[in-house]
Amino acid sequence: MRPKILVTRKLSDLAEEKLKKKFDVQLNLSDIPIKDEKLIKIANNFDGMISTGWDNLGNNFFKKLDHKIKIISQVGVGYDNISIKSAKEKKIKITNTPNVLNESVAEITILLILAASRRAVEGFNLVRSYKWKDTPPDIPKTMIGNSVTGKTLGIIGMGRIGRMVAKCAKAFAMKIIYYNRNKLSENLEDGAKYFSDIKNMLPECDFVSIHTPATPETKHILNSSTISLLPKHAVVINTSRGSTIDDDALIEALENKKIYAAGLDVFNNEPNLDKRYLKLDNCFVLPHIGSATHETRLAMSMMAVDNIYCFFNKKPLISEVV
Repeated sequence: MRPKILVTRKLSDLAEEKLKKKFDVQLNLSDIPIKDEKLIKIANNFDGMISTGWDNLGNNFFKKLDHKIKIISQVGVGYDNISIKSAKEKKIKITNTPNVLNESVAEITILLILAASRRAVEGFNLVRSYKWKDTPPDIPKTMIGNSVTGKTLGIIGMGRIGRMVAKCAKAFAMKIIYYNRNKLSENLEDGAKYFSDIKNMLPECDFVSIHTPATPETKHILNSSTISLLPKHAVVINTSRGSTIDDDALIEALENKKIYAAGLDVFNNEPNLDKRYLKLDNCFVLPHIGSATHETRLAMSMMAVDNIYCFFNKKPLISEVV
């Protein structure tokens, strides 16, 4: 009998076809989220599951599972929606899809850097409101933003994505500095300057970009205290996890011009982000689309399927979390 696999959200078509060739599969072609209690009941009928970051796989989920599910293959590099401790207790394998989205997230990071610093929100609204024609051509003032070229980019979390962002930023001759739990090898640093204390790095940042996982240590790593250390012209960028930023602190800093701008692709409690962000001209927001390219989403879907295949064929997992 073939293993039964539950897929909680829509995958790329090719990945779904590949999965169906080897397993008995229940797909979610409508892509409508499965509510928590219903998901628990359904999951108990399957041997494995392909999940996404929108699924709530906390302690309650695992507590109510029987011993049928043996692996959960997450589509995405982050897995803070999953109780890893509970998965260990149930002896359920967890995998994710790292590395295949490095380039696409780095691209979105650069987009946010440019959009926030060059006042893209205000420019877009000016054109869409038909007020551009009525705006006087005041050369020193009209839609004047901050240049990116030659500025200093501080990276919080110099993992694979952080290093890819640094590589892209060098095309603008940006100086790279970084804060990380550990200093990287000279080869991986590639000329970047290391700071062991984030409080010493932030005053030197023209831009600061977050690339850490969501952990207790990184929660609100940018808060009222750390944001206050940034120069007034600084721009905050986040493409990692919403929990790394204290919303109240960042919004207060943006409203009162304590920093210049922000560019955000991730939020606390998304998609129900703090609506105050939407009222700020100096905040450029996107709907968590860092990995949203055809190539990347296909690669993520395929890796999730391949992890399922490896597990049930007793082969080494490609990207085991636990």
